[in-house]
Amino acid sequence: MKHMHTLLIIAITLLFAASPLFAAITVVSVKGEALYSDGAAFKALQKGMQLKEGTKIQTGAKSKVVLDIDGHIVTIKSFTLIKVYKNIAKKDESTNSLGLAYGSINAKVKKLPQVKTSFLITTPVATSSVRGTEQNVSFGPGFGMQVTVPEGELNVLSNGENKKVGGNLEYSKGTDDPRSGDLTQGMQNTYIGQMAPGNLTPEEKDMLNQYGDQLVDSTQTPADVLDNTGGAATVNMNLIWNVQP
Repeated sequence: MKHMHTLLIIAITLLFAASPLFAAITVVSVKGEALYSDGAAFKALQKGMQLKEGTKIQTGAKSKVVLDIDGHIVTIKSFTLIKVYKNIAKKDESTNSLGLAYGSINAKVKKLPQVKTSFLITTPVATSSVRGTEQNVSFGPGFGMQVTVPEGELNVLSNGENKKVGGNLEYSKGTDDPRSGDLTQGMQNTYIGQMAPGNLTPEEKDMLNQYGDQLVDSTQTPADVLDNTGGAATVNMNLIWNVQP
């Protein structure tokens, strides 16, 4: 009898270890109006709820929902609709997949030691794959998908295109575009240096804005540019008369 009892305990232990019972989706906080649906009609979402795989969450104006998904923190921002496609957690594996129909979310994915982690966010145009990092993902029918990575790096997959995003890079892809945009687009106005020193006069700055790349030659002055420019021009002049008493 004692031997049978021991075998039963071992069998139960192995069952718990082999099954994905560690998976958990917990509502950490709800601000404003938010709804959820687990297959039936949408109902009010409340703090402390335990959600299951397949649940949809929708937020309203000025609303925000924070989820704890197996230790990963997901913030759902206002006017957003997501669906939890997959939520599996085992002893050595953590797999989560979210679908973003529209809106914006932030995901802080925890890097678990000795655990194979897969965290996917899918939009109608691309899928981001992240492991042990943070990402902001937005999607709308007008502007498409945008991804920024405040910490770490991730891969974004679309139509066979694999883009690695991190640092100051930004992923952007329209709904009708076969390929993504330039990853450095968000950096261009911040990190590309000016071609002229900062001690220009207002008139010189105006000419620099007008003629731009024509001033690359360091031996050329704004006056040289005007000398070589054809067409009519308007000149404002202030005349100072030195009247002798």
